[in-house]
Amino acid sequence: MLPVPSVRVSWAALWAKIVTAAGQEQDRLSLWIPVFFGLGITVYFSLKTEPNPWIAPVIAAGAGLCALAARRHLLLLAGLAVIGVTAAGFAGADWRAARVDAPVTTKEVRAVQIVGTLLQKTRRADGATRVVIAPIDMSRNVPGGMPARVRINVRTAMDHVKPGDRISVRAGLMPPPGPAAPGAFDFGRQAYFRQLGAVGYAVSPLVLVEAAPDTWGNCLRFCVDRLRNDLTERIVTALPPTQGAIAAALMTGDRGGIPEEVLQDLRDTGLAHLLAISGLHMALFAGALFWGVRGLLALSPRLALTAPIKKWAAGVALAGAFGYLLVSGASVATQRAFVMFTLIFVAVMLDRPAITLRNVALAAMTVMLLTPEAVMEASFQMSFAAAIALVAFYEAARPWLSRWNSVLVDRGMFAKAMLYLGGIALTSIVASLATAPFAAYHFNRVVDFGLVANLAAMPLVGVVVMPSALLAFIAMPFGLEAIPLWVAGKGIAAIVAVADTVAAWPGAITAVPALPPTVLALLVTGGLWMALWHSRLRWAGVLGPVVGVAVATTMPYPDILIDRQAELVAVRDGQGMLVLSSPRRAGFVADSWLRRDADLRSQRQASGGLFRCDADGCVADHAGLGLTTAPNTWRGVVEDCDEADILVTETYTPVSCRAPVIVDRSALMRRGAHAVFAPLNPSLPPRIETACDVTGIRPWTRCRP
Repeated sequence: MLPVPSVRVSWAALWAKIVTAAGQEQDRLSLWIPVFFGLGITVYFSLKTEPNPWIAPVIAAGAGLCALAARRHLLLLAGLAVIGVTAAGFAGADWRAARVDAPVTTKEVRAVQIVGTLLQKTRRADGATRVVIAPIDMSRNVPGGMPARVRINVRTAMDHVKPGDRISVRAGLMPPPGPAAPGAFDFGRQAYFRQLGAVGYAVSPLVLVEAAPDTWGNCLRFCVDRLRNDLTERIVTALPPTQGAIAAALMTGDRGGIPEEVLQDLRDTGLAHLLAISGLHMALFAGALFWGVRGLLALSPRLALTAPIKKWAAGVALAGAFGYLLVSGASVATQRAFVMFTLIFVAVMLDRPAITLRNVALAAMTVMLLTPEAVMEASFQMSFAAAIALVAFYEAARPWLSRWNSVLVDRGMFAKAMLYLGGIALTSIVASLATAPFAAYHFNRVVDFGLVANLAAMPLVGVVVMPSALLAFIAMPFGLEAIPLWVAGKGIAAIVAVADTVAAWPGAITAVPALPPTVLALLVTGGLWMALWHSRLRWAGVLGPVVGVAVATTMPYPDILIDRQAELVAVRDGQGMLVLSSPRRAGFVADSWLRRDADLRSQRQASGGLFRCDADGCVADHAGLGLTTAPNTWRGVVEDCDEADILVTETYTPVSCRAPVIVDRSALMRRGAHAVFAPLNPSLPPRIETACDVTGIRPWTRCRP
């Protein structure tokens, strides 16, 4: 036999390479602080049970003390820093969860009289008004205790009440719903951090009990909300319904009045980002204010030559950006944009570089410190993904972009127009690639013609809509907003026409099946690795998306889905398509199931087929799981106990029931929605996964063992 050559690893040489690489990237190491802080938050929300509150702070403090002692050892210091920052993020999320803890209704209440303070009201496209109330008194005890806040839909006139008023209404309440399927969006978690202890509907007109007292304290709490409502009313009154609703979304952040079909067209063309007040809107709003003030000041030669008018304009623009933040509702995307533009304008005042990844990192840390739960939401993820990708791309591409700019800028209006459209195209491509994983994970769709739609719509936003919106804000105190709003409305109408046209093209979207969190984690890790390093080391991040896609292709799909209320059952047929038990019931759940299955059919189109229904319930036969029954009467339950392989019912089953798999009221109340997977070996029982298996027993879930 030939001798096998030995491979000797020179640890000294390897360490030298690590030190050299770290030295090249030393100025980028601080960018990873918010990444590991966010990782700690993610770990907290990924747990199945609530942790002991002292563990993470002790680990963070211990890592910090050890880091001080190990500051001369690079690798050890880096490891301790990672542990400390991650533990700090975990502790921040834990502290936030404890701070917002409030009673949550545990059972449905058909009608209860609520007296409380009106906190918010939002007009909806269907004519109803969604209100948030802080209850002061209830006519009866509510299981779980009186919630801190309730959200209900009211279908009667609401013009006579404003935020801060004490009101009375009779309403039906129910707990915030859990996930529609294992791994689906958990509204209960979102409601918990908003202290929404119940949702429901009004069964009586809302009555004004007492107007809000005219005090400074009350004004601090509610004056901004009142101003937002007044501005929204003036905007929607001045324009046709759809144009007014979109203008209100752009100017005050109130998106409730936009018709669902228009929203869907905007989503299917990649233009839905226009409705989330973020960096684009803040740039157009604050930028127009900055250049407008600077231009006005420059009209005076004396000021232009002797005064720092650029810094004065930055101060005015910063004040305007803060006002826009308040008036627009201060969503996560708006907070991120405001923090970034605060840093930009402060940098202008201090003669520092304005747009850097450090600004994005500071904005991320600010948002995570204030609202750690935002890390788990699509708004935060997509907003920061786009911001990081754009800043990193333009940092890397600055040399050749500067050459193109210098070549084309002096070649006439056509060259400048092409330069502008090229900038829009580049921005759209980079932002779309950065946000595509999150769109696929949260919304199960990827837009195919987003570049075309953005090239057509973005000039309208930048040249017509947002400048007109700024002029409307300025004119509103004088009652002269009608003309700029009319101009903005024409631009919005053109954008809606673009969305409607592009959305109707064949193949406008690509449906993506539900992805596990592991896949998203791999995609995010790879993307951050490529964006935050600037040496050749960055290209190792390509492994993240490659491995993520490979993992996604191996994920199994459920063969049977069961709604948490047992109102709807889905069974997979021989062609691999879900078949629903009802064309009407549990519409939101049906839409969620079909979307997560990458199925573009409607609920009606996906119903029937396998299911045979009569007065006692429905029956379907699955090739690998046998007979699945969903009886809705007691007689049907008794009959199916002897015949069904899988029995699904919204009632309790008798103790003597002999069905191999029983999903009844008890199981659904304890564990939420169910998914059943056929075994590869027919002799084995099916695998059952519930919503609570994914979420665990946390303060925002109603899970029980």
